[in-house]
Amino acid sequence: MRHLAICFLAVFFAVATPFAHTGAAETLRVMVHSGSFPPYYFAEGDSRTGIVKDVFNAFAKETGDTIEYVRCPFNRSQRKFDEGEIDIEPMSNPVWRKSSKVLGVYSKPFAVSDSIVLFDAQAAVPLDSPDELIGKTIGGVRGYYYPVFSPYFKDGRVKLHILENENKLIQLLLAGRLDQALMNKDFALFQIKDQKLGDRFVVSRPYDSLDMMIRFHPHKKGAVPRFNRAIDKLLKDGTIEKIYDRYR
Repeated sequence: MRHLAICFLAVFFAVATPFAHTGAAETLRVMVHSGSFPPYYFAEGDSRTGIVKDVFNAFAKETGDTIEYVRCPFNRSQRKFDEGEIDIEPMSNPVWRKSSKVLGVYSKPFAVSDSIVLFDAQAAVPLDSPDELIGKTIGGVRGYYYPVFSPYFKDGRVKLHILENENKLIQLLLAGRLDQALMNKDFALFQIKDQKLGDRFVVSRPYDSLDMMIRFHPHKKGAVPRFNRAIDKLLKDGTIEKIYDRYR
């Protein structure tokens, strides 16, 4: 009888284990901003999925969760997160959200975001520190926090020209209305490659690098451990790196 009981339990766990995550799995609402921010996400209707969706599709395969993407402008998406209408900000860091109404609960890091200055090629200068831009105007995005440059903006040593998104920054640079703009490195390199702008722009070395994590609304903190396990696995087997490489 003991032998039969052991055999039964062995069969039971062999069958149950592949579906062990389904009891905790749920539908999670993930913010994606309106418009496009390639290579992270593309405009609605574009056949390209982008890094965010590709990475979260890989996470979902590991966790068993269903991902529902919620598109809205940046500021509205942050309000929806605060109000619990969005469960996840897919790529974030606590330093960006330290003044948010709801701080959120963070996963372990799964990628790194490099920040650079994108120069008009005719106005480019070596960037060793923000001191190189004293007295100049630099483009930035409304609602974004730039910790390295913030003290320079506050006392007026560098002037900040605020626009709605990175695409607007590119447009003003191309129109000659800005000489430099603060930019995500992956976004800048994608635009240069996609629009063949190698002779128009110069990319500075990164002035800031931050770990990218998943920011969960506190009412979804129970999902953090299973996403951390997925991050460990997908970093170890190279899946996340392969996803990024598709867009480089």
